[in-house]
Amino acid sequence: MSLSINDAKVFGAALKKARKKKHLTQAQCAELLEHSLSFQKDLERCRCSPSIENFYHICRLLDISADDCIFQDHHDRTGSTYQELLRLLPLCDEKALSVLVSTATALIRADSIPELERLSVTVCSNEK
Repeated sequence: MSLSINDAKVFGAALKKARKKKHLTQAQCAELLEHSLSFQKDLERCRCSPSIENFYHICRLLDISADDCIFQDHHDRTGSTYQELLRLLPLCDEKALSVLVSTATALIRADSIPELERLSVTVCSNEK
């Protein structure tokens, strides 16, 4: 199983960024990951995508977030607050996780209320 074209682009960019962050050349990175230099270049250029096993191996060795490659969205998942929350989650029991879910849901709803109120005012003013 290989990644889709869009996923391959995201992964290729993440791979290149992680390699540079570790100050590795493409050749050094290929050697570390135990694959050929041409495969390394093709991955970074999105000409091919890794198998699921290789994807996992690469993410683990280069500290690439598999979630960011697969579940990409518009949220910044590299920020220190997000990373701190991820580190704390495994320390929470079921009750604490339930409180966190409720709190996050309430915060998301609270953020969307002004938008909903604005929309309802617009709709009401258009009806006049």
